[in-house]
Amino acid sequence: MTTLCEAAFPNGTFVRGKWNGGKYRVERLLGEGANGKVYLVSRGKSLYALKIGYDALDHQSEVNVLKSLARRSASFRGFLVDADDFLWNGETVPFYVMKYVKGQTLPEFLKKREPDWLYVIGLHLLGKLNELHRHGWAFGDLKADNVMVTGYGGVELVDFGGVTPMGKSIRQFTEVYDRGCWNAGTRVADEGYDLFAFAVLCIQMAKYRGSAAAYAQLLPQNRRIEFLLDEIKETPQLGRVSHVLVKALRGQYRSSAEALREWRELSIDAPHRASPAGLPLPWLKYCFAASLLLFVATLVFFWWQGN
Repeated sequence: MTTLCEAAFPNGTFVRGKWNGGKYRVERLLGEGANGKVYLVSRGKSLYALKIGYDALDHQSEVNVLKSLARRSASFRGFLVDADDFLWNGETVPFYVMKYVKGQTLPEFLKKREPDWLYVIGLHLLGKLNELHRHGWAFGDLKADNVMVTGYGGVELVDFGGVTPMGKSIRQFTEVYDRGCWNAGTRVADEGYDLFAFAVLCIQMAKYRGSAAAYAQLLPQNRRIEFLLDEIKETPQLGRVSHVLVKALRGQYRSSAEALREWRELSIDAPHRASPAGLPLPWLKYCFAASLLLFVATLVFFWWQGN
């Protein structure tokens, strides 16, 4: 079984599953990363994301992760729609189909919004990471490109190529977010690995509107945790949650659940706090409440579907 890493499927191509019989029409290319291509596809009136990987073993590993999460985690149930093979130019190509997340990338979402949205996005992102951690997985390749923002700051993780069982070597990473490249720890999958990447991502959200370009050209010898700590000090928007970010960078959390609890206390639950610009933030709690209601409604829907 092989994958076609150089193949591009034109808009209008039909992909028909060999075993399950699912038929999908390619609408357009959504993105291309280190481990595969993702296409927007349609089946009837429904839209999905279809992924074709570059390596058959890595591809199957992703499918296994998503199947495991679907069985054990309510918010990931229904994410994986189909997994099958199809014939293309005489070769068997494995693919899988997942829920299409209609949203914006972090840089797109933050471009025209106030910096305080960081607190809601960060809360939801920590919640997603904590859910993965509770089930024995580290996300591994956490970065701006792998986070989609929906609705009232809700988030979805969209690339599971780096997901790694706890205690194993990280399968896939991006240097800017990798604690090993910052001389701040190993590349062994644990909760602290994702929390380090989360802290780097938060600095980017607050200071650079989610862009990784500021760190991409940084010389390896200058990648030290002290540089990131200085970035936090120089970014007023991070003042309220700087305590969480510093602990995450230094690997001082016992779990992501602890980080989530402190983030909530410092950014959402704290009464009568003002934004860095001196503006009151009642709207932040309203947005959080609305996003929480949507999250609960989603859980109820999937529970009802499963029963």
